Amino acid sequence: MNKLLKKGASQTFNFILRAFSSLLEASNKKDAYSCKKNILTRDQILFFKIAFITTIIFFGNSQLAIAETQSQITLQAGGEVEWSRMATESLFHQRIIRYNLEFASKQEEARYPFQKNKPALENADITFVNLETPLSDTAKRKGAFLAPTAFASGLKWAGIDVVSTANNHALDAGVAGLKDTLTSLSQVSLPAVGSGKNLASARLPFITEKYGIRLGFLAYTMSENSGDSSYAKPNRAGVMPTDLSLIQEDIQKLRPKVDYIILSFHWGLNDSKKPPFWVRNLARKSIEFGADIILGHHPHFPQGIEIYQNKPIIYCLGNFIFGHNHPFWTDNFLAKFIFTPNQLKSIEILPVAGENQDLAQPFLLKGDKSQKILKEIQERSLSLKTKMDIVGDIGIINPKTAALKKNFIDDIVYDLILPKPLWMLLLALSTVGIVSWFILLRLFRKRRRFARR
Repeated sequence: MNKLLKKGASQTFNFILRAFSSLLEASNKKDAYSCKKNILTRDQILFFKIAFITTIIFFGNSQLAIAETQSQITLQAGGEVEWSRMATESLFHQRIIRYNLEFASKQEEARYPFQKNKPALENADITFVNLETPLSDTAKRKGAFLAPTAFASGLKWAGIDVVSTANNHALDAGVAGLKDTLTSLSQVSLPAVGSGKNLASARLPFITEKYGIRLGFLAYTMSENSGDSSYAKPNRAGVMPTDLSLIQEDIQKLRPKVDYIILSFHWGLNDSKKPPFWVRNLARKSIEFGADIILGHHPHFPQGIEIYQNKPIIYCLGNFIFGHNHPFWTDNFLAKFIFTPNQLKSIEILPVAGENQDLAQPFLLKGDKSQKILKEIQERSLSLKTKMDIVGDIGIINPKTAALKKNFIDDIVYDLILPKPLWMLLLALSTVGIVSWFILLRLFRKRRRFARR
């Protein structure tokens, strides 16, 4: 769009410039505009001269404004995208909210979830999401999700430019499903990072250049539901693990080729509103290795944002589009990054609907609902010692000034307030331990009494 605007403004400006030049040249010829012929009066000629100068100023400023926009690009990142609509009740999928939807064609089904957010997705030079489902028409479903390959065309139609396939559901249809996913994405020219037919292909970055600014994407996952056999090996298809040595090597290899490195991580605790210490450690290590932006997924809740060494860590974007919902899931957000060749200028947090039926067709939030989720993100970010301003219906973070002073004690205090899934797990383990100890104690006492007899 920026390119078309620049070309059109330039052509219009040149046309008007030539027209007025010809007119002014003709006006100096007495025989062309004599008072006898009364073609143009002196006042009319003066008017045209003023209009000519005004046009030069207007289009000159337009050209400068267009040139300025060409020196920066925008990256927009969304959360989980899954459209199988076939999840069943389980330990991790309780109280499922389903959508009563019927479609006349595969194309309608593939495009439906993007109908209300396509303009927002297209309003960026590059758009990224985490694709949390395999795409296949023939592979057998082994896990929770499996969407038809037609969904790849829906992603492309919506304006999505690159996806991560490194997540815990990537092999829900086995290796065959993963290969079909990569093939279907390739057929619609939609790049994927984080998985491949072997380790070498899974490590390949996606590199794109817009207006002279180069971005590189890599993706990793902390877990896969099928276990360690799901991770890519030299002769085995799979997803990329969060191996620090591999991450460091990948960043160092990519660094000379791009201006900015974006890492996607599938990590953390399901249904948690804050990142645990091992997630924060991985994020900070990755930035120390040379990454510029960290994008997190998996907890299904929007978490706080941390600025570390002037670089953003988006611990979790929450959901974006999902094939089912839960009554405890909330609204979410898109993160929009504005780059120049030399710096990340700002980050915009755009609230999107995600409650109840809205998760099937999300849209940008306005008014009270946007304020509610923005204030929650603001508070969660402040607990990570990062300041976010709320301006209207968006959040604004300046990477240079948003980080507040902190020390190791702040991290200890943050970790003492455990994420809900973690303290529930510890509570359950403690309960089991206490009950087991009580039972063993009773047995020991009975044995002593028996021995005394």
